[in-house]
Amino acid sequence: MPSIAIIGELNLDLIVTGAPRLPEPGEEIIVDGMELTLGSSSAISACQLARLGDEVLFISKVGGDDFGRRALDFLQVKRVGTRAIAVEDSLHTGLTISIAVNSERAMVTQLGCIQEMRLADVDFSLLQSRQHLHISSFYLQRNLRPDIGGIFARAKEMGLTTSLDTGWPHEGESTRDPDPVYPHLDVFLPNEAEAMLLSDTSTVESALAALAERVPTVVVKLGPEGAMVKRGDEVVRRDAFAVEVVDTTGAGDSFNAGFLHAYLSGAGLAECLDLGNACGALSTRAAGGTTSQPDIEEATEFIRNGPRRGAC
Repeated sequence: MPSIAIIGELNLDLIVTGAPRLPEPGEEIIVDGMELTLGSSSAISACQLARLGDEVLFISKVGGDDFGRRALDFLQVKRVGTRAIAVEDSLHTGLTISIAVNSERAMVTQLGCIQEMRLADVDFSLLQSRQHLHISSFYLQRNLRPDIGGIFARAKEMGLTTSLDTGWPHEGESTRDPDPVYPHLDVFLPNEAEAMLLSDTSTVESALAALAERVPTVVVKLGPEGAMVKRGDEVVRRDAFAVEVVDTTGAGDSFNAGFLHAYLSGAGLAECLDLGNACGALSTRAAGGTTSQPDIEEATEFIRNGPRRGAC
């Protein structure tokens, strides 16, 4: 099985489900449920990779508060390696409140230690003998972001392959910030909106073509429409699977993990997309990004027999 290191943010999610709508200022609404669970794009991907049977080392920083302790506990239960996670008592652990309204989500995030990872916190000796390095939430990791290109370059020198999911830039952040990173990437994993924004194009197809000039393998996640990938002259698109959605939190991160697991195992592009789509779809069956992530047997069976949205 692949051996993967992930450098990323670590926080909790408070998932609010069954909201009829977002409240107006000063208004209280009644919802169906709330659940405190593991959050952060990086950690959700790490848990799905471990669930698929991969050896995963998580490199991060967490506060010495109750949220931090809970985050570590969540990862350990999911069999994600935590020995490279620094605990700093002076920091607060980040928290995202995610409110699900039908199939959409609204989120409020307190960054806390999410933005406190720095180059000095990365012990490159831990990457020895690893097969792959993945980084998510490029824009949220504000103090690590200027050095991510260099981190990937060094990982490539050590023989690792690399992948990135940027997330969405916030106010004051530039779509050019990832430019120094692209030359050191093997796989880029944006969603549809991110791909068009970062490539300054107006269609998914043109975004895929533009980004593929910079990164060998570009995957664009299309949500309920599935996903597509370009590598060299090969372009593959696969439909999403149909499931009864409870919460879409982290579905793209579970997709990333499924795609990378298949990619690192030597699968073809269609198989990589199928496993990504299956992991993403199955992760939406319960509240929270990690609650209903499938193992490899369940995902494989689902790929064989699960209904496709395009066929419904």
